[in-house]
Amino acid sequence: MDANDVPDQAPAHTQAEHLRRRIATLARDLADSEENLASVYEQSARLRPHVADRLREAAHQARLYAERERRFAGGGVRRRRRDDAPGRLT
Repeated sequence: MDANDVPDQAPAHTQAEHLRRRIATLARDLADSEENLASVYEQSARLRPHVADRLREAAHQARLYAERERRFAGGGVRRRRRDDAPGRLT
């Protein structure tokens, strides 16, 4: 191979696309699991009134996480820039 030869990039692009689709599928699956977990927390809150506030907060957090995973799966999450606040993804 001399300096003017360019290797075929198709296999790398194909694999990258496959990985993007797989990650999006996993993110959707994770979001569904978080929604199920939130439902369990809410059911538990009804059965355990002495810890209901904590369980409802856990359900709320699970739903927020599910929403974030769905945005990620749909391509709605961008990479953090250096000037962004830490932990702040939009």
